Amino acid sequence: MMGEVFEQALYEGFVQAESLKKGGVNAIRIETMSAIDEASLAIRAAKESTDMEVACTFTFEKTANGEYRTMMGVSPTEMVQAVKGAGANIIGTNCGNGFSQMIEIVQEIRKVDSTTPVLVHANAGKPTFQDGKTIFPETPEMMASDVHALIQSGANIIGGCCGTTPQHIHTLTVCMRNKR
Repeated sequence: MMGEVFEQALYEGFVQAESLKKGGVNAIRIETMSAIDEASLAIRAAKESTDMEVACTFTFEKTANGEYRTMMGVSPTEMVQAVKGAGANIIGTNCGNGFSQMIEIVQEIRKVDSTTPVLVHANAGKPTFQDGKTIFPETPEMMASDVHALIQSGANIIGGCCGTTPQHIHTLTVCMRNKR
């Protein structure tokens, strides 16, 4: 969408959702988005070519003045309005941040929309680069310590993104079962 691909060609690529449905997929997740026009096009293609539920998540970073924005300058509020208008059934955020930062993003989403399911797939913390390797600093226990605050902020679907391991997911599951 940054001038390198024509809109129709991109739309046709997104229409592959129909093939996914034929293969047994029962929902579409459009993730790690940063631009409203591209996300809206992907949602529209999925909705026009299938009857499946469509989830759309954007990746946000905290700016110097404390606001969350995508690399294209989109706020969580702008994301909600755009992807809901395009037809997304589930909205949210993924990647780039750990649960503690996701709490703030979900709170902003909930100020705009209190009813649409919110999906969060967080990293195992904010990644750092050390000794030539990307490190995700949050242990399974550290992530689990924020899961209830994330739910309280309004998240409905929670999972892991970069740096999360099966042990992270297992620990989150155990934490949630024990607090019911």
